[in-house]
Amino acid sequence: MYYNYNPKKEILLNHLNYYLSKPNLQMKVVIRSMVSRLKDHNCITEKQFNSVIKFLERERQFVRMSRSQIRRYFDPLISNNKYSKENNDNGNDLTKFLI
Repeated sequence: MYYNYNPKKEILLNHLNYYLSKPNLQMKVVIRSMVSRLKDHNCITEKQFNSVIKFLERERQFVRMSRSQIRRYFDPLISNNKYSKENNDNGNDLTKFLI
């Protein structure tokens, strides 16, 4: 059986699970969705990551890093796919199939 171990993913999951253990945290729904996505081998969104970076930058492991350095560290786990109008400027068009 092939197991793909990703240390960055494990580090992020450990921190997220720690934040979930906090009783008064108001953003548990967001963190739970992040944990779920990571466990399902999906990327988290940039918006999700931006919501927890303020916690990550206070962790001992990242305290000497800037936000941009932390972002680059976790970059493989963050999806950069954003829907843009430029990619779909013609709307629903079947001409490429009719030629």
